[in-house]
Amino acid sequence: PDLSDAKNLEVLNLARCESLVEIPSSIRNLQKLEELNMDFCRKLKVVPTHSNLASLVSLTMMGCWHLKKIPDISTNITTLSITDTMLEGLLESVRLWFGLQFLDIYGSINVYHAIAEIYLKGRGEDIKKIPDCIKDLDGLKELHIYGCPKIASLPELPSSLKRLMVDTCESLET
Repeated sequence: PDLSDAKNLEVLNLARCESLVEIPSSIRNLQKLEELNMDFCRKLKVVPTHSNLASLVSLTMMGCWHLKKIPDISTNITTLSITDTMLEGLLESVRLWFGLQFLDIYGSINVYHAIAEIYLKGRGEDIKKIPDCIKDLDGLKELHIYGCPKIASLPELPSSLKRLMVDTCESLET
């Protein structure tokens, strides 16, 4: 679809567009777009890069099996949910998103073995819980948690962890 004239679009849900191979380049015109959902776009291979969607804060991709690279479409992502994909270079992209508050990665095999360090830096009440699936990150060597006053406990951690740094987490009990 041509999205050139949809300049006020705030949410684009393409979930279950199973024949969609490419997100139209006209997505670059959606400067008010806040949420993009591409769940189960099983044939999706191309998302236009360098779109600089300044308002985009939420990106969801589940079951995008043919998508190999995470789209470089916004530096303001706060919520990223990736499930059952085979993305490459995810960590390089995530490092550029300084405002990332919620990261959900599940069933993305190319990611798990590669994650060696995680830095969680909260802004007051942003981060309340570390997901239990962190124990499955068998390559994780370092976990840094800063400024997360709402975290009360830590989940089971992977045996590969060599360094745990926790600072300014006032509610942490266990």
